[in-house]
Amino acid sequence: KKTMLYFVVNRFQVGRMTEIIHEIDPGAYISLTEVADIYAANLDKEKEQYLILYIHGGSFNSGAKGDGDIWCRYYASKGYLTASVDYTLQNQGKEASLFLMNEEIENAVKAIKKETEELGYRVTGMAASGVSAGGTLAMNLAYGGNSAIPVRFVFELTAPTYFVAEDWGSLMKSDNLGSEEEFYQMMTGKELGAQEYRQEIKKISPTCLVGEDSVPTLIGYGLKDHCVPADQKEYLIDALEKNGVSYDYVEFPHSNHLLYGDLDKMQTFMDLSLEYCEKYFQ
Repeated sequence: KKTMLYFVVNRFQVGRMTEIIHEIDPGAYISLTEVADIYAANLDKEKEQYLILYIHGGSFNSGAKGDGDIWCRYYASKGYLTASVDYTLQNQGKEASLFLMNEEIENAVKAIKKETEELGYRVTGMAASGVSAGGTLAMNLAYGGNSAIPVRFVFELTAPTYFVAEDWGSLMKSDNLGSEEEFYQMMTGKELGAQEYRQEIKKISPTCLVGEDSVPTLIGYGLKDHCVPADQKEYLIDALEKNGVSYDYVEFPHSNHLLYGDLDKMQTFMDLSLEYCEKYFQ
C-alpha cells in the first residue's frame, strides 16, 4: 500500500521540500518536474488517457504554474490528467519574447509526455487551456501544430489574440514602453524595421495562426474588460469563421478582465469545456 502526496511548490522550495521528505522517510521516492505540476486521479493505465494543460496568465510578466492548482484539480476530478506549466516572464531580466515562451511551452509538453509515460499512462490527446496571457500561449500551441501530444481542442478566457501595437497602449504604459518599436521588440525579441515587425507579430498572434485545419475552440470574454481590448475577440472570431473552424463564444456581459461579474456564465463555460472533452477526446 502506498500513499501519494501532491505538492505545488515554486522552484526555490524544491530543495528544502526534498530534505523534509527524506528526513521523514529516507527511502521515499520523489519525482520532481521543474517545468510542470502534473495531477493524476486514479486512472486506468490500461486505457487511453487525455491531458488538459493549463497555462497561467499575468500579462506575460507575472504568475506561476501554481496558479493553475484549482483548475487542474477540477479537471482531474472529472477523470483527466492535468498539468500546469511555467515559462520565462518578461520581468526576469532576460529575453522573454513570445517566441521563447512558445518554445518553452512546447518543451514542457515534451517533458509532460515523457513523465506520464514513465508513470505508465498512454496519453493520446490533449486540450490546451489558459487565462489571459496563458490563453494566448495555449492558442499558439494549439494552432501552431508543434505539440508533442496532439491537441484536440483549445479553450481560453480573456486572451490577447493579435499584437498590433496600436491596440496595446495600456500594456505599453504598464511596461514603461515609450514607442511601438519598443513594444514590438519586447514581444518578438528582435530588432527589425516597422514592416518586418508586422510580419513577425503574425507568427506569435493566435488570430494569424488560425487555418482551415485548426482545432475546435472555446473562448470567453468580458464586455467590460479594460485590459484586453474588445477588438481582440473580434479578430479571433473573424479568423475562425473565415476558416470554417468550429468554435463557441461565451460572453460575460457584466465582467471585467477577471470575469467575476457573471458566475453563471463561468459555469456555462466550464460545462461547455467538459462537453468538448466528451466530444473531442475520442
